[in-house]
Amino acid sequence: MTDSIRQIVADILRICQPRQIILFAEKRTMATGKLKALSLCAVVPDGTDCRALRTRLHLAISADVPVNLSVYTAGEWDGLREDDTSYAAWIARKGQVIYGPEA
Repeated sequence: MTDSIRQIVADILRICQPRQIILFAEKRTMATGKLKALSLCAVVPDGTDCRALRTRLHLAISADVPVNLSVYTAGEWDGLREDDTSYAAWIARKGQVIYGPEA
């Protein structure tokens, strides 16, 4: 995990206590391999207002690259992962847990 990604995880942890953070996409330059953008998913406790939290997280993340952020409650995540056609299931298949019990 790069220092940039570690900093983004630390920024997220300052704002909330997610069950998991999943890195599911990184865009890098062809010539240098420098990170250009990334996509993360945060799985947060049930009862969390995901829309409001996503806004707070975007404002708190101190990244030099664009960050695409998906936020699901634990219940939403568990239910949607069972549907192989859902975006959450795709994230679970493609992504790497970078924070949480499976990290």
